[in-house]
Amino acid sequence: MKWPLVPLIWAALLAAHTAVLLAFGGDTLEVGLLAGAAAGSAVLAALMAFRRGREAPDLSGPTALAAVAVAGLVLGAELGPWLLLISGGALLLALGGLAREGLR
Repeated sequence: MKWPLVPLIWAALLAAHTAVLLAFGGDTLEVGLLAGAAAGSAVLAALMAFRRGREAPDLSGPTALAAVAVAGLVLGAELGPWLLLISGGALLLALGGLAREGLR
């Protein structure tokens, strides 16, 4: 499977969800955000396709942990300081892992 295909499939899924939201009469803000995410994913897929000569990046555990930690920080704004503290610690751990990967 070619690696630009993943964000393209994600963009198609978001576009389908946008169409369903439009059919059910979603608010303008919700539809705009979902459509914007679909368009952004499609642009990312196009950029990845133009950089086709390069190899696909290796999988990185600290990168995935950083993504989950940032999502936890966003959710922590609503759920409370306990999630902010856990996510902040996870983000520091992930940044340390990314720094270690950069030294190799």
